[in-house]
Amino acid sequence: MPSWKWVALFLLWPGAVRAGSLPRFPASWIHGAKDCAANPDPMFQVHRYDADTYILRMSKCASFEAPFLFLLIGKDKALLLDTGAMPNGGTSTVREVVRGILDRRGGRKPLALVVAHTHGHGDHKAGDFLFEGQPDCTVVGTSPEAVRDFFGLLKWPDGEAAFDLGGRVVTVLPLPGHEVAHVAFYDPKSRLLFTGDTLYPGLLTIRDWPAYQASVRRLAAFADRHPVDWILGCHIEMTRRPREMYPLETTYQPEEHVLQLGKAHLTQLLRAVEALPGPPPHDVHDEFILEYVVPE
Repeated sequence: MPSWKWVALFLLWPGAVRAGSLPRFPASWIHGAKDCAANPDPMFQVHRYDADTYILRMSKCASFEAPFLFLLIGKDKALLLDTGAMPNGGTSTVREVVRGILDRRGGRKPLALVVAHTHGHGDHKAGDFLFEGQPDCTVVGTSPEAVRDFFGLLKWPDGEAAFDLGGRVVTVLPLPGHEVAHVAFYDPKSRLLFTGDTLYPGLLTIRDWPAYQASVRRLAAFADRHPVDWILGCHIEMTRRPREMYPLETTYQPEEHVLQLGKAHLTQLLRAVEALPGPPPHDVHDEFILEYVVPE
């Protein structure tokens, strides 16, 4: 497995951090290899979306889930959304990556780090142990009660809450359905809406159909009321060709769909959810697939 040095080199590469000339999204994300033993990819690809917003993509050779993580930096706090999957055959470097980003801020005051989650599935919280007990770091629990109490979501699953990072107020919106404590995060500074596993280009598994329907309605209504440039989920599983998904657990996606979706895709999801008479066994659309999973 490639070492932390590869991540450090990426962070030090001038083209990756030059403010004012940053590409909104990279030309391609690390997407695995036919032979992972010979794959030179770092554990995490780090992309600076803007001066204080970072997108991390975990290597598919480290975990076929290849989740995306997001780091939002304010004046007083930094917010990390998810900590990724447990990598195959090694220890996650997500803490070193995040601390490396924050340390490169230069002479500005140290920031408290809040580690939160879009939801509590293993591929989104496996790196939590690396942050637990660290100074100036809070790891938010993943139960509905922990999420509700930390963010002040007193009307769960209705309502929303504001979380201030210092000059950067993020909105937290309950989205149960895929998972019982799922939430979305909206950042008006970057105009990004982070939807976890509720919406992304891939297989959208649903464990509570009424809750998922209600969540999609709330999410669409919220997006209608706010400026949203892009919707970012936590995975890519579709190919560039409409209605075509990569096989589950593949470690190589050479022609994968882009990460970013738009409001039109959320509208498509809402229409699909409203049109279905009940939980979908397998409902295929151009950019996503809905599939109901019987709860255990």
